[in-house]
Amino acid sequence: LELNSYSALIGRVVCEAPLRLQGNDLNETSKYDLCPWKMDNDLSLVAPPAQGASGLPPTPAFQHPRSPTSASNQSNPRGNLQRTRPSANSVVPNGSSDPLLLAGCPTACSCSINSPESGLQINCRGSKLESMADLQPRPVQAQELFLRQNNIEIIRKTHFLDYSRLTLLDLGNNAIRLIENNTFLNLTDLRWLYLDNNNLETLMPDMFAGLQNTEYLNLEFNLIQLILPGTFNGIPNL
Repeated sequence: LELNSYSALIGRVVCEAPLRLQGNDLNETSKYDLCPWKMDNDLSLVAPPAQGASGLPPTPAFQHPRSPTSASNQSNPRGNLQRTRPSANSVVPNGSSDPLLLAGCPTACSCSINSPESGLQINCRGSKLESMADLQPRPVQAQELFLRQNNIEIIRKTHFLDYSRLTLLDLGNNAIRLIENNTFLNLTDLRWLYLDNNNLETLMPDMFAGLQNTEYLNLEFNLIQLILPGTFNGIPNL
């Protein structure tokens, strides 16, 4: 302040610290109040902690879940219910190979295996698929299925009958406007479900039946107009 002209300040500047000047207009505060020469050490110069609208310190920022690298390099036993979730934008890794499992990889996708105990990780991102029925051959023992950035509009309840081992399903950024009731009834092991960036308008309880172990559901950037009562009651771990 000593290096600048006292009249150089333009507009209204309000003091936050020191506490004795908190809320004062800087243009209306004397230089003596700002720099009291007789005080060697003004303990009130310490700025107060930031506070939210409730008057309490802000909640610490939520740490983003494991990175795509760590998500792809760790096996995840079915019984070990960790609270972290893989990123929907993670790339399916180049894990170990099993000829019997990889033989069932759909032709429009790439597949890999994290460990002999885990099933297939199937990456069909951006493959111009218009239906789940386009996945041919139908993958065997699929554990993670990435279908982001395709042209799927309708999800039928028959589409996931052979996917009972799925723990992650990414259907984000398609054009999904309809999910038939009880579509996910067979996916009792599913823990992460991405339905973001679609055209869903109505959510109802039967749409999410069978997801009792699902911990994460992403529905952002849809066209949701109506959520029926009890829609999420069948997802107790959400």
